[in-house]
Amino acid sequence: MMHTDSIQWQIEVDKKDIAYIVSIFEGYDNLAVVRTVDASRGIIELMISPDYLEDTRRLVQSLSEEIPFRRRIAVDSEQ
Repeated sequence: MMHTDSIQWQIEVDKKDIAYIVSIFEGYDNLAVVRTVDASRGIIELMISPDYLEDTRRLVQSLSEEIPFRRRIAVDSEQ
């Protein structure tokens, strides 16, 4: 069953890492859409299709091993 709503996660990273994170997600054929919410504070938002939630979760976990970041409260559920 295909879902039509997206799940939004906000993540706080060092602002120097934003472009790198965007390029990683683009390289994964837009597994999630990355949007910069506040560049000066390093806040980005991942807009995730529920169909790709687990894949995105695994990628974020892997990225967290090389890039320090803090997950903020999810805009939608499915944390």
